[in-house]
Amino acid sequence: MGSQSSTAPSHLNFFRSALRGRQKVLSCANDPTVCLDREKNPWGGSTCCFQQFCKDTLSDPNNCGGCGRACAYGFVCCDGNCVDIRNDPHNCGSCFEVCPGQNRCSYAMCDYGG
Repeated sequence: MGSQSSTAPSHLNFFRSALRGRQKVLSCANDPTVCLDREKNPWGGSTCCFQQFCKDTLSDPNNCGGCGRACAYGFVCCDGNCVDIRNDPHNCGSCFEVCPGQNRCSYAMCDYGG
């Protein structure tokens, strides 16, 4: 299998770069609509142009669910919603970590204390 090269960023390439510590930044200073353009933007439609840069509204705690909508202290942005991962049984300890059955989430752990 040969490697394919593309000038358009992809989700996979973006995440590989982010994991290596090289976060890509996309400027929208000259064109705020670039954030919504899937050919130019690795996040696709889940972004907004905030302070001249595209922001991921699904995971950015300072732009969670929309531009400039910051999560409160201690909350994390999970899929565009600010959640308390210390007490949310659907996001326990991190986004999308669901506690099984009727287990509660306390101190970011499912069924803490037994």
